[in-house]
Amino acid sequence: MKKLIFGILFFLSLNAFSQSDTISAAQAKDYINKEVVLKGVLKGVKPFKDRNGKDIIFLDIDESYPNTAIGVTIFPDAVPEVKIGPEDIGRTILISGIVQDYRGKPSLPVSEGKQISWKP
Repeated sequence: MKKLIFGILFFLSLNAFSQSDTISAAQAKDYINKEVVLKGVLKGVKPFKDRNGKDIIFLDIDESYPNTAIGVTIFPDAVPEVKIGPEDIGRTILISGIVQDYRGKPSLPVSEGKQISWKP
């Protein structure tokens, strides 16, 4: 019985440590190199082509560029999976991933469509 209880507690403790923090765009600077779920209001969607002509999408969260506190980039491999457009502006979005430093500013790269979801 003790082994069973210990096993259950051990499993629960692993789950607690593996969960990501939910943060706002303004908090991102404090989470560099940490896995998070960014929650914010989509303020802008900017389609772009990289130097190879592949589609990239830049998202403005909580503020419009250049005032946004975090850069969110949807890279070419994820673009076909992510259905996002101007009609989504104003919706609350959830983006999971590891916050990175890009030229002194927090950045959240999206390489898979499953990193993005919408708050109902």
